[in-house]
Amino acid sequence: MAASLNRAAFYAAVRASLFGGRLKDAQFKGLEAILDAAPSLLGTTSLGYALATTFHETARTMQPIEEYGRGKGKSYGPTGFWGRGFVQLTWETNYAKATARLRQLGYLRADEDLVKTPKLAMRLDVAAAILFYGMVEGWFTGKKLADYFGGGRYDPVGARRIINGTDKDEMIAGQCGKFVDALRAAGHSVIPTAPPSPAPQPAPTGGLVRSGVQATGGAVRSGLAGLYDLIHTSFRKA
Repeated sequence: MAASLNRAAFYAAVRASLFGGRLKDAQFKGLEAILDAAPSLLGTTSLGYALATTFHETARTMQPIEEYGRGKGKSYGPTGFWGRGFVQLTWETNYAKATARLRQLGYLRADEDLVKTPKLAMRLDVAAAILFYGMVEGWFTGKKLADYFGGGRYDPVGARRIINGTDKDEMIAGQCGKFVDALRAAGHSVIPTAPPSPAPQPAPTGGLVRSGVQATGGAVRSGLAGLYDLIHTSFRKA
């Protein structure tokens, strides 16, 4: 994660404000996986909302979970593609889309397939990638984090539409505020990665393209030759 964050200070803050004064080992490991997977340029408020979403969707365990009832009573239930992860990835088509995208991003190998092995969505790194890229790219409802955060926007109530309409929107917004406060107290700030400087190119020689020095030298020589011809012609006429 290309960001400045004092993780010890962050954990101290969320332990007090959100976890009743104590973080279980599984909660800590889940938070670590999420922080490690956060996209490099994700802003503080967007990260806070992703953490709050996970806090709510996993019943505060901060571990990937399966949908309660395993899709019982829903069309996708009998197919085996019920909700899994930090956020609930459902339907076979969405498992297939997630597979293709996570392979592009390097989270899944070519031989790893969420359709063939849906339980892969429960693996910490995969669940974290689905959480972030799903919310950043609008996989779930078409709504994205950028629609509600950044550029002067801060709408954690409306942001619930990224995942699930308006369900528990006010409560999750309050939890988002606590995560954002903890991130700020821990000095969270994005550190953009500068693109690599282009390698210096050798000055071209010969051919139609000449360096500035070569071109200037040629122009000077041409000018002197012209001046010599003019003087020589004048003397011949005298």
